[in-house]
Amino acid sequence: MASYAWGQQPPPRGIGAQPSGTATEPAPGPPSLPIAAYPLELLGLLAPAAQRGPVTLTPSISVSEEYNDNIFSDNRNRQWDFITSLSPALTLYVNRPSYQLTAGYSFSADLYAREDRLSNAPDTQNFVATGLYRLTPVLTLTASDAFAFNRNSNQVAAQGFSSGRQKSWSNTFTPGMTWQMTPRNSLSLSAIYGVLRFEGAGTGVDSDTLGIQSTLTHAFTPRFSGIVAYGFTYLDPQGQKQGQNQGQDVSKTHTATLGFSYVLTPTLTAIVTGGASLTELSGDTFVAPAGTASLVQVLPFGSASLQYNKGVSVAGGFGGTNNTQTVSGTLTLSTLMRGLLVVLSPVYSTSESVGSGRAGQVDVEAITLNLGATYQIARYTALFGGYTFFRQRTGGSSLTQVDADQNRVRFGLQFGYPFNFD
Repeated sequence: MASYAWGQQPPPRGIGAQPSGTATEPAPGPPSLPIAAYPLELLGLLAPAAQRGPVTLTPSISVSEEYNDNIFSDNRNRQWDFITSLSPALTLYVNRPSYQLTAGYSFSADLYAREDRLSNAPDTQNFVATGLYRLTPVLTLTASDAFAFNRNSNQVAAQGFSSGRQKSWSNTFTPGMTWQMTPRNSLSLSAIYGVLRFEGAGTGVDSDTLGIQSTLTHAFTPRFSGIVAYGFTYLDPQGQKQGQNQGQDVSKTHTATLGFSYVLTPTLTAIVTGGASLTELSGDTFVAPAGTASLVQVLPFGSASLQYNKGVSVAGGFGGTNNTQTVSGTLTLSTLMRGLLVVLSPVYSTSESVGSGRAGQVDVEAITLNLGATYQIARYTALFGGYTFFRQRTGGSSLTQVDADQNRVRFGLQFGYPFNFD
């Protein structure tokens, strides 16, 4: 499950957190990555909210078997294999009245049954961390970080696009703050620094993303709030520095939106924003629609959400400055059965270059369906499993052509022991 990066693709709101109905509610908890972003090795360790002590450290180890019907993520060289993985992991919870921290790290050593030359350790790595510090009753500081290393590039790129099998990694750091200025007005500020890198031979284009986001919310009623937002994004696709995809220049994008949030029912909240993005690229200026929409429904046995986002971003390893649209959903079953957690997350993304007729054109669309589950069969033992369907198509105008159809099925057994500290 790919780790998401704000600024390349704004992540869906944390499924475990209910959106605020008014601006007078208490400060939120730590910024949460989408639950679908957790790799299977960390899903059962990070997703459950309840912890026994103020500080909990949980080392674990898992062994799993995976079937992959397209190990090179390219239909021109389609081969299947069975992959055995040994995956140590470590998670940390800190829960204090004024500050909170959640962090997890895992890596995997993979053994391929048919293509033994691909066996490697570590073959994948994942690190996620979120933290919160309540500086005053009305001022809260937050930070989150997500790192992913993988040889399947769609598991690293924020939008889930694949540039083929290639050693790749990404890291996104997002500090922020929330200020409850008055009982009805709140201000949220956040920054982003995202890095996407591709090593060795391959078509992936490196990129850097820097940005800021400011959001002012005014509660007109306990159920209805108005939203004014401004964002700035600086994209640096580094294809020219590597001699790849010439013509991918640095861009600056200003995005202004207006919107609202409305609590339709005590368990259903809608958030809609819309506006325009103005992009400066190679001396030209381009204007395009921008906006987001989301529905979050809290269910008796979990939660469900739908998100839509339209904005300017890089397109994973395709690079460039692109108009990107993403439609995603998440269904979380957390209380259906004791010890069972199921997460279903479909995502559809399209990306096209800003401006027509430019060098390094991008035209790509991808569909990803992730299904993950974990079940605690004993106090320190859990079963986990997952299925991923991936389909990508590139248009005729795209400089890089990578079409892929891929199915991945994985099952494993995990052993972990929590250490609690006062």
